[in-house]
Amino acid sequence: MTNNPSNQPFEPFQVQSALFKSGAPGGSERQGTAQAGKPEPEPAWYNKPLGNWDTGVVGLVALLLFAAIFVVTQQQPELRPATIFVLLACLLFRMEPGDRRLAGAPLTLAAFRLVYQMTLTAEPILGGPQMLPSQLKESLLGIPWVPLFLAVCIFYLPQKATVTGKIMSAGAICMLISGLLPGGGYVAIFAMVQYTLFVGVVAGLIADHSSSSNGGRAAHAAR
Repeated sequence: MTNNPSNQPFEPFQVQSALFKSGAPGGSERQGTAQAGKPEPEPAWYNKPLGNWDTGVVGLVALLLFAAIFVVTQQQPELRPATIFVLLACLLFRMEPGDRRLAGAPLTLAAFRLVYQMTLTAEPILGGPQMLPSQLKESLLGIPWVPLFLAVCIFYLPQKATVTGKIMSAGAICMLISGLLPGGGYVAIFAMVQYTLFVGVVAGLIADHSSSSNGGRAAHAAR
């Protein structure tokens, strides 16, 4: 047996945990250097302020609210212009903060003027929508289904990630801004949005499906 010649106690073993290594000097620098070339992932709440709307309670409540608004406006024709405010609320809610500060006031004022023009209290203008038959007027305006359709799409679709979401936002902005047109000019914009909505939705869905398929093939090839 070998004795300690100096008759001194042995030095204790020092085991440094990985948790303390990260906090040691130079640990954060090494991690930062290792991750410098990697792009930072987008946070989970990106473009989804209330989380996952597809399976959450918020999505179900919103769906029931949209359905109730549609039923009420179908039974009460005088309330149909109020769907413009529903579209405005969904559009402003899904906008980025910078875009909301820039376009919030013009869109809101245009929406109020548009609703006023669509109500029966507005003064009749020669050739305006008040002079049109009720069935022809409703077919041109698409009230209430077109504003509610755009509102539902804007509320649920990820705007930046899909072409379809961008098309829906563009159509909603055109409908709201049409309130600034003189006379019954908004009737032409509503009719144009209705006639181009089919082509826009089909083109957007095809583009989104193609991009998702190409992304899936690229990920599979990388493996």
